Amino acid sequence: MHEATLAENILNIALEAARQNHAAKVFKVGLTLGDMAGVEVEALNLSFDVLKKDTSAEDAELVIKRVPISATCNQCGKTFRLERYNFFCPDCDGVLILQSGRELLVDFVDCE
Repeated sequence: MHEATLAENILNIALEAARQNHAAKVFKVGLTLGDMAGVEVEALNLSFDVLKKDTSAEDAELVIKRVPISATCNQCGKTFRLERYNFFCPDCDGVLILQSGRELLVDFVDCE
């Protein structure tokens, strides 16, 4: 389960941000998570909840902003939101170039 490793890295980023800002407590950690990032959100939340115990982030909440998969056709230039992993343009059958959906970023750490 790579979500446990991701949760550990996210927690470390939050704790380091708190330390650098001389904060005693972490309240929220904001993530941007693409639909194609391969992360199981429930497992990530569970792992984060287990790992944050007995830290300054013990009461912290993960705030996750989901990013849909979108791609642009390399022939006709149209941009589409993808519902399935079909990377061919529905209009001209050109190859689609991924624009978003693979993000996995810590956007903010809200701390005291």
